[in-house]
Amino acid sequence: MILGLQIFSIIFSLIMIYIAYIHYQKGDLSGVEIISWTVVWVVTIFIIVFPEFLQNFAHTFAITRVFDMMIVGGFVLVIPLVYMSFITSKRTEKRLEEFIRKEALKELKKYKNDKR
Repeated sequence: MILGLQIFSIIFSLIMIYIAYIHYQKGDLSGVEIISWTVVWVVTIFIIVFPEFLQNFAHTFAITRVFDMMIVGGFVLVIPLVYMSFITSKRTEKRLEEFIRKEALKELKKYKNDKR
């Protein structure tokens, strides 16, 4: 029997697949990215519909409760994603700073040449 939370989670996952598809259509996501996100959300739906699958998987790793395994798995996935996002942000910040400096130096040289 599917509970209300499961129905809500399935609807949420389907909406996320749709949002990923919209971003793919806009060109924000590549083909590999849309496939990756779709797989993530389809696996999420599978886990929601068949939670007993995770119970067997959890026992393999000697974890007594499925919820504990999901929390640990969430940390294992989220921490590297946050780190990669931070590194990407820092690279973008550095490139932007270098670009602004180059443009400022060009403008300064142009300004000095115009004054003479």
